Amino acid sequence: MKKLPVLACVALFFAAAVSQAYVEIPYSLGQIVKESSTIVLVEVTKVDKTKNLIIFKKLEDVKGKHNAEVVKHNIGKGGFHPREWQNIMNWAEEGKKAVFFYQGGASETCIGNYWYQAYQQGEWWGMSHAEPFLLRSYCGNPEKLAAACKAIAKGEEVIVPCMQDGNKELLHQRKAKIQLFKASLKRGNYDAKRDFVAFGTGDDADLDIPEFKTTVLLPESSPDWRFTPATEAATKGNSWTKVDFDDSTWRKGKAPIGYGEEEIGKRQGTTVAEKGANFLFRRVVEVPKDALDQKGVQLRLNIASDDCADVYLNGEQVLKEQGTDHEFAYWNSEIELKANQLKPGKNLIAAIVYNKPSSSDLYFDAELAAQVPVPKKEKPKPDPKAVVQNTADPAKPQVKAEDKPPTGLTVDKAKKSVTIDCAIAPRKLPNLDKIFPIEVIACYPAPKGQKAHETIVTFSGCKPTHVHKALEEVGLKPGKPAKGEGQQATGPEVTVSLEFTGSDGKTQKVPIEKLLVDTKSGKPLPALKWHFTGSAMKNPDPEKDDKVYGADLTGTLIAVFPVTDDTVLQTHLTMKEESQIKLEIAPNILPKEGSAAKLIIEAK
Repeated sequence: MKKLPVLACVALFFAAAVSQAYVEIPYSLGQIVKESSTIVLVEVTKVDKTKNLIIFKKLEDVKGKHNAEVVKHNIGKGGFHPREWQNIMNWAEEGKKAVFFYQGGASETCIGNYWYQAYQQGEWWGMSHAEPFLLRSYCGNPEKLAAACKAIAKGEEVIVPCMQDGNKELLHQRKAKIQLFKASLKRGNYDAKRDFVAFGTGDDADLDIPEFKTTVLLPESSPDWRFTPATEAATKGNSWTKVDFDDSTWRKGKAPIGYGEEEIGKRQGTTVAEKGANFLFRRVVEVPKDALDQKGVQLRLNIASDDCADVYLNGEQVLKEQGTDHEFAYWNSEIELKANQLKPGKNLIAAIVYNKPSSSDLYFDAELAAQVPVPKKEKPKPDPKAVVQNTADPAKPQVKAEDKPPTGLTVDKAKKSVTIDCAIAPRKLPNLDKIFPIEVIACYPAPKGQKAHETIVTFSGCKPTHVHKALEEVGLKPGKPAKGEGQQATGPEVTVSLEFTGSDGKTQKVPIEKLLVDTKSGKPLPALKWHFTGSAMKNPDPEKDDKVYGADLTGTLIAVFPVTDDTVLQTHLTMKEESQIKLEIAPNILPKEGSAAKLIIEAK
């Protein structure tokens, strides 16, 4: 039996979560459960669609123990695209259920057909951004997700619905096809070959994805498939179009799902004995009326097979075998039928022809689905009795240093420079199993610094607030930080350097760009534009009007990409570059981790 190619690899869940960027690496549900210290099934009890607040009550501790009975989420307008917070708030209604995963102050929440990340801010959890790529881990009913997580935590294996890895835009739009995967603690890494079970949702029909409703026309792995050696099939012109086959010449069985005869037998699948002969599977299905009620219906054919095959739909060849080097190919083809072809009672005939299969235990699964656009629901009008009325936002608060003077911060007005005492940061934190690309230059040390696993240096003697005030003292006026797609930082330009003692015992002052290399090319970065942006102001407790300097909450002082606006300095780079450039520290330049250094910011 041939094997599927490895389609994905693993990432650490909460390590990826604290990075404040999308979890782009495919992540198994088993690993999510393993990396979560606490998992809670919650239910929405109150929604404020004016301020974008959701209050949940705890229904059940799935893993660990959540001590509070209430979970408060401040969604705001978080995310890199407006659809992210809008998807969540469109979903939010009293009685809706979700599963809340967290470790420390970082969390991921699954609302069924969407995921989002949030960080603890006092009594509230503030949304950072959505996590559409976690739909590859699970997409389905939250209560069933809670049951699955409980079973996984006990060491059991489950089968769960999720979206297929591949086109990331389809994942953003929640339109990727649904398939069933095995999940357990033992299945830690994401492995499509190993964990794939079948296309479709199984018995989970309540996905509630607003863009599309999927009607499965060819139930996968069902006993209604018929098969026979192709030479015995009654055909006309070898087009496989007729439905008047003599069923007595066909075998009725279940399309086999699995690898090897033992697995197929366990699932009561069909083992083909005629190795090396042309073979034909076929299925006849009546198009349901609900697939005809609206315009814009599209048919989508998905096939997974261990041997190449020709595929026919109503006699029309839609997929042609690609040769013996394409075993286990995931075939995805959108086939749009014209309106006059979709009539009540119209039979569709799907035929899969194996041309001398090399294996006797054929691996085969197919789905023919009708994608029916569903009109988006109108947003419910807020209940004035339940929703807190909006009040005008106060003017942006003045940045104030705390009464206790900062340490390790030097201001030179004559040179228009600010120097911060810092230390060379570890590239791998002890609680993480992976080294993550550099996304920031300076932040608080772990665990207080949310991005301490992807920084060059850490500092602790002062706050970002103090650095902001110091830059104003040398005559700079902050611009505006950027966050998300299509956004770019503004503000006066500065240079950023690091001063440290080199291996030769001499003091070196090196521009930050010289300390970073692109992991793809191995070359140092070209000169960047560094802007004094100042931080976004945050409202950690939305029930109060008090706002705080966002960078003081996260501990981020300088960000390379606009993955966060809780920072004091940013470069001119955008999210487009963030997806293309992965940064690492240049070798053999910096002293060892923990060594003292000075971060120097100078006005241009």
